[in-house]
Amino acid sequence: MQIPDSKIAVTLYNLRAHCQSESDLAATLEKVAGMGYKAVQVSGVPLEAEVIRKQLDAFGLYCCATHENLATISGDPKVIIDKLQTLGCDFAALGSPGGDIDASSMDKAVELAEIFKRQGDILGEAGIKLGYHNHAFEFTHIAGTRKTMLETIMDMTVGHNVYSELDVHWVTRGGGSPAAWIRKLAGRISVIHFKDFVLVDKQPVFCEIGEGNLDWPEILKACEETNVRWYSIEQDREFPGRDIFDSVKISIDNLRSWGVK
Repeated sequence: MQIPDSKIAVTLYNLRAHCQSESDLAATLEKVAGMGYKAVQVSGVPLEAEVIRKQLDAFGLYCCATHENLATISGDPKVIIDKLQTLGCDFAALGSPGGDIDASSMDKAVELAEIFKRQGDILGEAGIKLGYHNHAFEFTHIAGTRKTMLETIMDMTVGHNVYSELDVHWVTRGGGSPAAWIRKLAGRISVIHFKDFVLVDKQPVFCEIGEGNLDWPEILKACEETNVRWYSIEQDREFPGRDIFDSVKISIDNLRSWGVK
């Protein structure tokens, strides 16, 4: 499929409960396309790549990225290469390193960086970019330093086809500035996760883009300045009392109201 003239995508992880079978995926993608989305990130969909591609083509949707687990990222690169070539996609990111990791450990940061350096170089030869998707814990300082785990991993992988799939929600929850990090990683973000949150009863709750507390004008300005290609909308859970399909519609409508294509 031809790459669409749009920056907005939706992460299917949002809609994972509605993507568990081929028929459910078809119904979900039909709804997503009807909202005006032209691209998706494949995540949380337990179907073969051939099945997913058939459904994407049926509804005119482009796959801008996938999420893979650490076992897949660190394993035989051919698995990712075959999957992404089937999907017509050039970007795969680690969804999460998984488990309880010691984010203050230099050893852990080095371990992850070495995996990404090795696999990033191989995937790059096949035209695939390898990304690291952050949560809040990567903003822990490495013991004995003033550098965060994320900063350490990204610094150690310069020049090895390793990108950041920066998640602006988790940057904020980790105590960082999304716009500052976007600029810090300029040239290394082709896909970014847009995610918002609001306080409910003093607790952070996932919500739609523009319905929460993030500084979207500054985030969008930084993305434009650094030529971020894809804005992938992610909302991990439903906002209380609201259907998740309504939420992903609110998010794209809000972005479009700000002039984002």
